[in-house]
Formats: sequence, structure tokens, C-alpha cells
Amino acid sequence: MRRVVAAVDLSGLQRRVADRARLIAEEHDASLTLLHAVPPLNDVFFDQSELKAMHSLRRESTERLSDWLKDRTDIPIDISIQVGPPARIVAREARKADLVVVGTSSLDPASVGPMTRRVARKSRAHVVAVRRQPRAPYRRVLVGVDFSQESRRAIEFAVELAPEADLTAVYSLPVRFDSMLTGAGLDDGEVVASRRRRLVDAEEALEEFVDQWAGRLRTLVIDGPPGETIQEIVRRRSADLVVVGARGASADAMVLLGTVAEAVLGTAPCDVAVARVGGAFRRP
Repeated sequence: MRRVVAAVDLSGLQRRVADRARLIAEEHDASLTLLHAVPPLNDVFFDQSELKAMHSLRRESTERLSDWLKDRTDIPIDISIQVGPPARIVAREARKADLVVVGTSSLDPASVGPMTRRVARKSRAHVVAVRRQPRAPYRRVLVGVDFSQESRRAIEFAVELAPEADLTAVYSLPVRFDSMLTGAGLDDGEVVASRRRRLVDAEEALEEFVDQWAGRLRTLVIDGPPGETIQEIVRRRSADLVVVGARGASADAMVLLGTVAEAVLGTAPCDVAVARVGGAFRRP
């Protein structure tokens, strides 16, 4: 990891985003860029003096943040202020970065705002969405697994991102198909027995899936929808990061996040990292 980009704004959350990016950059001996995207203001009819004053405020705020970080680290830090739709600016800058660090909603820190969702969908780099005030490098990390290539890349990225952390690969056995078994004529006891068998099968499959990381991470199979069960495990294990995989594509507009990644990004009560898997989009 050579370059980390932190997307900062004028909200009270910008320090936690910048400080988490600083911790990650330090751990990997990477450079750090503070990126501030200025949304176009043509439709609100400011005159040039007003626009200039607001631009000066944004630069001064970003420079103060940079100075605050420089007092805490020796890594190289630079500033980039660009005008344009924020999600597009951040996604474009991500092409030249290994990791993009973004915040949650400035109105509700417990929620993921639309800009963060757009960046997670569009970015070609890995993305970390920061919910909590950082205290130290990540120490307890969960990796959401669904046996896909995307979740394999999520494990690889988790190992790379948090080399000293306690890692657990988590698989959630979905419940959405159980009603079909009932509709097919199985009684409640048979449905329960089927679920128990599938949980055992899932445990064996997960151990095999993570075999190449044997000794590096633990495994956990849980019963229920990923978005809900991940919340429970985060609280139970005091996890500070959840890593999920997403699918990449050749055109920015076609980069996909996936239902599991969307659910975890929106509900996990800790930071969430979206590991990008490269791919090629082909029109039918």
C-alpha cells in the first residue's frame, strides 16, 4: 500500500476520517492525501467574492487539518482541493490510490450517507468507511464470507490492511429459502433438521475455504441474514472493522457493491472496509 486518500469535508467528522487514514498510512509506510471536494455552486447564484471567500474557508480548514496530522506523524501528507460532484471526485482520485477513507453521514454519524455509498459503489480502490473515533490500528476484524471470489479477496485485503489484527471469517447462513421447504411439503421438524445439517456443512466448507490462511484467522458460522447477524457479532466480539468484498467493472457507472456488502455497509456498528475485486464488464 503506497498511497492513502482521505476524503474530508467541513463537518465535525473530518478529524476521525483523517486520523484513521493516518493510522493506516503509518502502518503501511504510505503517503496520505487529504482530498476535499467542493460541490458546484452555480445553481445558488453566489457572486465571485462569495465563492472566493468560501473557497478560502475550505482551504484554510483543510490546511489546519493537515497541520494537526503533521504534529502526530512523520508520513508525507499533501492536500488536494477539487471542484465537482464529491462522489465523482473521490472515485476519480481513487484510481491513483490503494485505499480511500471516507466518513459516514455528517447529519447522523451512525448512518452511511449517499456520498459514501456512491464512493463504495464507484471506487476502483479499496474503501474504508469510518464510523468510530480511531484510537489505535485495527485490532479485531471480521471478514464477511459467502464463498465467492469477492469474499476471498476480502480476506486477502483484511490480512494486508490489518496485519497485526485478530481476524475472523464469518459466514451467515441465509433464512430466505426456508419458507420454500415448507411450501414443498416439509414439516417444521424437517426444516429445522435441514438447517442444522446445512450449518454443519457450512462450517466444513468455511474451514476448507480459508485453508490457505490456516493459523492466521478463525472461522465462525452464524444463523441468519448477514446484515443482522454481523451487527450481533460486532457487538459480541467488540470488533472495530468489518471487511466485505465487492465486484469491480471496467466502467465507473457499472461498479457493483452487492446485496451483502450493501447490508453490512449500512448496518455494521463499526468501521466497514469494502475490498474491490477487479473485473471486466461486457455488454450483452
